[in-house]
Amino acid sequence: MGQTGNYYLLIQKLDAFTRRYYLNKMIKGSLITVGAVLAVFLTYNLLEHQFYFSSGTRLFLLLSFIGMTLASLGYLVLWPAAQYYRLGKVISHEQAATIIGNHFGHIQDKLLNVLQLKRQADQVQGNTELLFAGIEQKTKEIELVPFKSAIDLGKNRRYLRYALPPLLLLLFLLVAAPSIIRDSTNRLIHTNKVYEREAPFRFVVNTDQSLSVIQYEDFDLQITTEGSMVPAEVYIEIDNYSYRMRKDGADAFSYHFKNVLEDTPFKIYAGPVSSQDMLLSVIKKPGILTFDIGLDYPSYTGRKDEDLRNIGDLVVPEGTQLTWDIQAAHTEAMDVFFEGNTSKTEAERRSEDRFILKSRATRDGRYTIFLNNSLLPQPDSVQYSIRVVPDRYPGIRVESFTDSLQQDMIYFAGNVDDDYGIRTLTFQYELLDEKGKLKEVKTQGLSVPHPTQYSYTHSFDIRTLALQPGEQVQYYFEVHDNDGIHGSKASRTPVMQYRKPTAEEYAKKEKENNALIQLNLEKSLKETRDLQEEMKRMKEKLMQEKKAEWQDKKEIEKLIERHHSLQKEMQEAVEKFQENIQNQEEHSKPSEELLEKQEKMEELMKELASKEMEELMKRMEELLKQLEKEGAIDMMEQMESNDEELEKELDRVLEMVKELEVEVGMEKAIEKLEEMAEKEDNLSKESEEEKKPSEELQKEQEELNKEFDELQKDMKDLQEKNKELERPKNMEGADEQMEKIDQDMEKSKEQLEQKQSKNASKSQKNAAQRMKDMASQMSAQMEQGEQEQMEEDMAMLRQLLENLVTLSFDQEHLINDFTSTEVTTPRYVTLVQEQFKIKDDFKVVEDTLHALSKRVTQIESFVHEKVSDINFNLKKSLEQLEERNKVISSDHQQRTMTYLNDLALMLSEVMSQMQQQMANKMPGSQNCKKPGGKSSGKDGKPMDKITQGQQGLSEEMKKMSEQMKKGDQGKMSKEFAEMAAKQAALRKALKDLGQEKKEQGKGMPELDNIAEEMNKIEIDLVNKRLNNETLKRQQDITTRLLEAEKSDRQRDQDEKRQAETAMQQKRSMPPALEQYIRQREAEIEQYKSVSPDLKPYYKFLVEEYYQSLKNSN
Repeated sequence: MGQTGNYYLLIQKLDAFTRRYYLNKMIKGSLITVGAVLAVFLTYNLLEHQFYFSSGTRLFLLLSFIGMTLASLGYLVLWPAAQYYRLGKVISHEQAATIIGNHFGHIQDKLLNVLQLKRQADQVQGNTELLFAGIEQKTKEIELVPFKSAIDLGKNRRYLRYALPPLLLLLFLLVAAPSIIRDSTNRLIHTNKVYEREAPFRFVVNTDQSLSVIQYEDFDLQITTEGSMVPAEVYIEIDNYSYRMRKDGADAFSYHFKNVLEDTPFKIYAGPVSSQDMLLSVIKKPGILTFDIGLDYPSYTGRKDEDLRNIGDLVVPEGTQLTWDIQAAHTEAMDVFFEGNTSKTEAERRSEDRFILKSRATRDGRYTIFLNNSLLPQPDSVQYSIRVVPDRYPGIRVESFTDSLQQDMIYFAGNVDDDYGIRTLTFQYELLDEKGKLKEVKTQGLSVPHPTQYSYTHSFDIRTLALQPGEQVQYYFEVHDNDGIHGSKASRTPVMQYRKPTAEEYAKKEKENNALIQLNLEKSLKETRDLQEEMKRMKEKLMQEKKAEWQDKKEIEKLIERHHSLQKEMQEAVEKFQENIQNQEEHSKPSEELLEKQEKMEELMKELASKEMEELMKRMEELLKQLEKEGAIDMMEQMESNDEELEKELDRVLEMVKELEVEVGMEKAIEKLEEMAEKEDNLSKESEEEKKPSEELQKEQEELNKEFDELQKDMKDLQEKNKELERPKNMEGADEQMEKIDQDMEKSKEQLEQKQSKNASKSQKNAAQRMKDMASQMSAQMEQGEQEQMEEDMAMLRQLLENLVTLSFDQEHLINDFTSTEVTTPRYVTLVQEQFKIKDDFKVVEDTLHALSKRVTQIESFVHEKVSDINFNLKKSLEQLEERNKVISSDHQQRTMTYLNDLALMLSEVMSQMQQQMANKMPGSQNCKKPGGKSSGKDGKPMDKITQGQQGLSEEMKKMSEQMKKGDQGKMSKEFAEMAAKQAALRKALKDLGQEKKEQGKGMPELDNIAEEMNKIEIDLVNKRLNNETLKRQQDITTRLLEAEKSDRQRDQDEKRQAETAMQQKRSMPPALEQYIRQREAEIEQYKSVSPDLKPYYKFLVEEYYQSLKNSN
């Protein structure tokens, strides 16, 4: 053990050397590492300070610095430290011995020998004493050698030159310019940031402003600049687009972000100087994603529940249950405030973003939804409105119509509607007596086939109520709806009423209408005369001007407007006249003669407003637009001619109206006298029998006296009106008789006051008898006057016919004379004078005819038209003759002759009608205008009579044709005229029959065609043409008349059979009602065109709109 102990000591010394060896390396590596790291650190900082590297370069420098530092530290410091602790591979003892031997040269071999001997001793198997002895010896020799001194740690001082300079430089910089190290190091460490080289200024965001904004709101970015310079313009870069910032001050700038939706990065720059990248952060705003509302309608509305998507403003029926189902983003709580409530209502949160709220719609108002979020100081809100539509009252409209022939039959047409449903519709009427007291109330239920809208019709026959004069009925329609919240509501039409007037009211109304009729006719007559003067003046003015001027147009427009006003006044007169006729049917029954006269008067008054004048005015207005002078003058001449005709017709109608008023008044007076005579006679019997108290008899007598006083006033008024007639009626003796009647009645009154009933009875009988006598006398005077006037009128008419025929022959001879006379001969002048004489003679005929037309209603208005045609052609023929233009003059002369013949034919027909009328009035006459109660044409000629007349005319024409073949043509003018008159009469009778058939709904178109053929034959006869073609046409007419007669008989038989199976015919509605129903159906079609999904409230608005359009029209 002693031998090996020294060896182990040697080994320990070698291990200690090894540790010192690695310690030396650690010191050396540390100094080198410090120097290198500091050198690189300073180098990188100075480079960054100088060049402001980009983020990538800075990242490279940072990573390279960290890599070099870690590598140096690991290799030069940490690895020797690990070897120091014998971690990892270390130097061997031999390597250590070599290092020691190099330091201590005298022991180099000895130390290696010891180590080698020890290795051999360990390998030899056997005696190793000698080897260990050698080891021991060598060990002792080197025992005292200090191996550690072979490593001089002090030599590491020389490595301070690598560490101290960079360290000192770093300390110097930290003291002298710390920002170089601090800023550069900071930039090198923060490689993800962009740093700009320090400029003469920098951008600073206001310290009181946070770079955050609530979503969807605007944001104002406000910055200032700090430094030695202030930029003139500053820009902001957003999404690679640059925008100039607004300059708010010397060094203040701002930019307005609009409706910020999301985080927005931006950078601010001015020239080469820019800020670091900045970010405008968005605070998420609560918002509604989806908005569903469930509408649960009240059951009585009949509407299906529905859901609305994204509709907040509501229009719903009252009582609707509303359920909001809202999806909201970034919302933590939701409240709803309803206008009119005192607090908010919290919505139920079903999930993170779903909220539910329920409410019932009871009133109009707004509601606000508040969306709450902890990030927002104030909750966001959205406002909507609720329009609650209350169940409106049912609507009802009605229009009444009356038939002009049945005033007591009222037809109704109207419509009812409701927003949700109609329950009942009724017609109610109340009967009131003459004092206004309620007698009876009745209700009629009407069917309602459609629940919400229905057009209805109803008829009300007042005759079934048997109203007495003075009684009235009030009636209206009432509708009820199906309101399930407030109960059924009712609406009714305005109350309408019908009061049956008394005889006195009818008479008063008739007087008022007569006064208005005469006033309108007189005004119209005066206006017509004024218009003629104005028209003549205007025509003369136009003829003197080269062309029509704008001022002329205005003056003619005024004349046309006056014509329109004239037409309206005449139409008002017609309406009043028709009203009188209808009223007479209610309270009095005029005689058959008066009824016929009234009907004829009505026709004449309707014809006053001629369609020809309307057409002329329209054509005149068209010419005025073109300022065409010649056409306007022609139209004015025609209008002037028409005005002359109108003047004559107005004068005629006015006189006839006055005469009719007197005749009607006389008839009423006769009826009143007969009625009062009967009352006075009855009162006489009561006075004689003395069954009633004297006071009651006296009262009745006083009432009769008052009635008679009224009759006296009416008679005086009638006498005054009679005096105004051109040919007053015979009313002699009326005043004397009425005075005696009045005396008897006053006497009876006094006797009743003195209780002398017997004497009073005698006076009453005398008064009654005088009344009867007066009524008989007035009636006889009327009949006698009518008969005498008719005879006188017929005599005048015969004279007129003779004069017309004479003028026709004169005109015919004159035509022939002009044909054979040269215009340069004295004979021509003589013939012209004869033409003037014909014109003067016709003027006498015209005046006589006009005077006659005022008394003879059978003279139609077209007679005056024919007179105008004759005057026109006479005037034109004379103008052409004076211009010595025989050709054109001959044409007008020929027309004059033709029109004279036509006028004669018309007057001949009038004479036939007057003769028939006289025959009907003769005592014992068996003529009847309407045999069997059925008319067969206005002139009373049935179809077979017309056929017989045409056959007779055909035979006459054949005979005349044979005479003409024999050469006897010289004296046939009269025969041609007579045959033409017969043909004209037959044609007129056929036209009247055809018109009557049309009015009865039994139109026969073939009659119009036959009448047209008759007119051609009439023209041939007037012009004295009779050839084979005329005879053939006559034969065809006869054949067609026979066929038409057969067809008519067959139709009558069919109608008779139909009448037997259907005794009662349904009343036809008035035309106005039919038109209303058609219009209403068209309106309903318009309503149907509206979408059926349209809400009832809007349907109601649409209907009101259509109704306003209808009313405006």
